[in-house]
Amino acid sequence: MNYLNFSFVLFWTITGITTSYIAKQRNRNPIAWFFIGLFFSLFGLLLLLALPSKTLPTEEKEDVKVPDIKTMHSDAAALSDGSMYNEPSIPRISRDSQIDWYYIDSKAQITGPFKLPELRRALIEGKMDAKTYIWCEEYLDWTQIHSIQNGESLLDPDFL
Repeated sequence: MNYLNFSFVLFWTITGITTSYIAKQRNRNPIAWFFIGLFFSLFGLLLLLALPSKTLPTEEKEDVKVPDIKTMHSDAAALSDGSMYNEPSIPRISRDSQIDWYYIDSKAQITGPFKLPELRRALIEGKMDAKTYIWCEEYLDWTQIHSIQNGESLLDPDFL
């Protein structure tokens, strides 16, 4: 094998490896792009560079478990200890500014986390209304703002 053939094989291999590396950085299949770079050389590399990067789905915070919208808690869970069923207490808005709040927007998407001042700002700006469901770690379930004992206090400027 002469040096010219060896240099072509080396060039194609290096191009395949480079294409594979860049593909991995752009969240694409590195094995498939290795072969594309190997067989099509610089054309494969240029094609990869012309394509946009794939985005991976973002992960939720692991320490906070936001209840699923479709899985609402049932009254049967309250009877699990065999005691007499007591009506759950009406939730209140806590003044704790470190609690993470979430709400369900008009497109039925969970939005958050927000701190209390940001939640108030969203209500004042009209992103939410009295029928909007909100949730924080202190609540058992999603609750509409008008159902909260002191829900109207979110609009009170002296609340915080």
